[in-house]
Amino acid sequence: MDKRAYWIWIQQAFSPGSRKPVLLSSQYPGGLREFCQGGPRLWNSRRDLTDRETAALRDFSISQAEARLEYALKLGWQVLTPECEKYPELLRNISDPPAVLYLKGNLPDVDSMISIGVAGARKATQASLDAARKFGYQLAAGGACVVSGGAKGVDAAALTGALGIPGARMISVLPVSLDSTYITENAKLRNMICSHGGALVTEYFSLSHPEFGTFQARNRLITGLSRGTLLIQAARKSGTMIYATHALDQNRDLFIYPGPPGAEGFAGSRELIEDGACPVVCGEDILAEYSREFPEKPQPQVYDLFADLAVPALERREAVPALADAAAQVSPEARQVLAALSREPLDIAALEVKTGLPASSLLGLLTELELEGLAESLPGKRYLRCF
Repeated sequence: MDKRAYWIWIQQAFSPGSRKPVLLSSQYPGGLREFCQGGPRLWNSRRDLTDRETAALRDFSISQAEARLEYALKLGWQVLTPECEKYPELLRNISDPPAVLYLKGNLPDVDSMISIGVAGARKATQASLDAARKFGYQLAAGGACVVSGGAKGVDAAALTGALGIPGARMISVLPVSLDSTYITENAKLRNMICSHGGALVTEYFSLSHPEFGTFQARNRLITGLSRGTLLIQAARKSGTMIYATHALDQNRDLFIYPGPPGAEGFAGSRELIEDGACPVVCGEDILAEYSREFPEKPQPQVYDLFADLAVPALERREAVPALADAAAQVSPEARQVLAALSREPLDIAALEVKTGLPASSLLGLLTELELEGLAESLPGKRYLRCF
């Protein structure tokens, strides 16, 4: 039997974030197989297991776990457990490592590189979103892996910025299953992460919508996969502050984007800086902290953001009113770039001249426009508007 089935079986009995699966595995010479075969007599003899947990161990059979594993593999998902070679050491060394990880795409080797978690407000200000895109772009350009949750706001902005670097390493950790339609607005972003060499990761096999506690469980994985975590726009007593708790508990570095002086949405950020967190204003500030551990840092690569997503000219759709409505929903900076685009392709250099914006900003804004279906790319690093 595939050993991963035992981890799937025990994960069903204990909620994600529990320390018991790994603890139980270490206490028996035969690991979880021995614990499973011990049956109710063994389970009931342990004072550290609750009645609910022992009942859950009985109610979900090992054959059901095998079927779940087989189904996941048929879907093309990868299934990692602490006994797998590719299971990240960074996660193995936290106090509550996940029993099972389901993933799509290519999981970067976070143990051999700089990996930085980026989190922040969902209803972030435009300045914070711009900062998140800038950090994501600069971190990816410096060879770091950008780890985030993929929610609207800072999460999506950071990953969008990282997409501006060809071959960027990215991980989006989800609070739902891989096949969930949660946050449909970011579905295209999730697909782009996988198609550009990144990975989607979750502990959940079949969870369509987040439940109580799933975000906190997910957050510990974002900080756990990261050597340091960057927080952008953390209000006092906000969900973003939970990341700081996880990072400190896991002995990870904590970086804070200070934001405007006195802004209420950054009150938690200022408190964390006062408590010793490191303030940063650009990706280079973070990369510099790891220069001794990772002395060789690659230079930013050639811009080729949408090369894999080009649509042949004959397949382009005619303009529809919905696109004009979508244009009103994007950021003012993105509308500026949209105004500079036309139905005739323009390259990055031409857009720099027309908008006065640097390439790093343009790439993030172009990604925002493409996610809304307002712009598309063509071979040769050229871009045009869709209406």
